[in-house]
Amino acid sequence: MAKNTITRKSALSAAIIAFDFLNMEAIRPDGMPDVDYMEVKQTLANMLEQVSKPRAKAVSKARKANEYLANAVVKQMPADGFTTKEVVALGLPDIATTQKAAAVLRVACELGLASKVVDGKKISYKPADNGEDA
Repeated sequence: MAKNTITRKSALSAAIIAFDFLNMEAIRPDGMPDVDYMEVKQTLANMLEQVSKPRAKAVSKARKANEYLANAVVKQMPADGFTTKEVVALGLPDIATTQKAAAVLRVACELGLASKVVDGKKISYKPADNGEDA
């Protein structure tokens, strides 16, 4: 079964175009309720405007939790840095795997709290320079 790929926005746009095309007095079949053409078109346009509004960017619960954990990890981070295994060894209950540690440290890098250091196959994270010249 094919996935429906039409959006509400494109469906309303098509309905407005079709309504413009089909709204001729001579074509109306008997029994069709008499509708105000401009009112229907305005309602469809309002609906289209509503679904076309951009959504506000929301921060997910997981992202908020990872930001909190990133701050907690960076506070405990030595100057020479951490690997993901060392973050797991800290014993924080919310960071039980190296995958979770990597996600938290990635957020720390995005927030500018830490920087990623790649040395061959070894990846570690060091605290960011706090206003010091590099």
